[in-house]
Amino acid sequence: MNNSSDPGEYWQNRLAANYSLDGTGFQTLGKQYNRWMYRIRNVIVKRVIQRMESDLNGKEVFDIGSGTGFYIDMWIELGASGVRGSDITDVAVMNLRQKYPSNQFFKLDIGQDELPDQLTARKFDIISAFDVLFHITDDVRYQNAISNVNHLLRKDGIFVFSENFLHHDALRSPHQVSRQLVLIERILQENGFKILERIPMFVIMNAPVDTNNRILQSTWKLIKSTAKKGKFASNVTGCILYPLELILTSIAKEGPSTELMICKKLQECS
Repeated sequence: MNNSSDPGEYWQNRLAANYSLDGTGFQTLGKQYNRWMYRIRNVIVKRVIQRMESDLNGKEVFDIGSGTGFYIDMWIELGASGVRGSDITDVAVMNLRQKYPSNQFFKLDIGQDELPDQLTARKFDIISAFDVLFHITDDVRYQNAISNVNHLLRKDGIFVFSENFLHHDALRSPHQVSRQLVLIERILQENGFKILERIPMFVIMNAPVDTNNRILQSTWKLIKSTAKKGKFASNVTGCILYPLELILTSIAKEGPSTELMICKKLQECS
């Protein structure tokens, strides 16, 4: 099933109206709660990257869907030698170029049929796509995205991304599709990737889309309704949950929400 809505137009309008972390994140939960969610993302991703690559000196990184630059800051802080990024919107690319004048940013729809000319000859050691791929609602464009990532990576390069990896049927909405784990695994393998690891990014601080557990679902409803009550409630809810989420993500092997997957490119796809 495909969705004909224009993702570029949707995100251009959304970020033009709210170019911030809650503009790229879970808008209804407020800026304060979103900041706590991004703190969790920062810890989880760094935990994985530092375990995977102890030294990023000499590594070239390309970030897909860079938005406000949150992960650009992270890659720079981790010591990557070259950090480049991209976004589907003009507003993000313009702001990113102003914020990081020493870095290079491209306007890119990673789901398009072919890579733009300025990227066809580029190869990177690491490619990241955080909370991006589930916004590609067209199934063919989703497969294009994985193929394009393969073409942008060097052999044995690392692809790290977040998805919802459902164990049940896909969940579709106008601007987001949570796909089945087995489907994503198949697409990755068909495109020359070996899956190295999959770990939870959230357990209780994000929508539990991959579980029928009534306790988790009721807990999320309570969290969501509390965070929506205003700035103070949004901040306190995130502050209380943050240390608990750090513990849960460190011990859980499977998550009911968004997870992080790390893959290695073994071969060129056709």
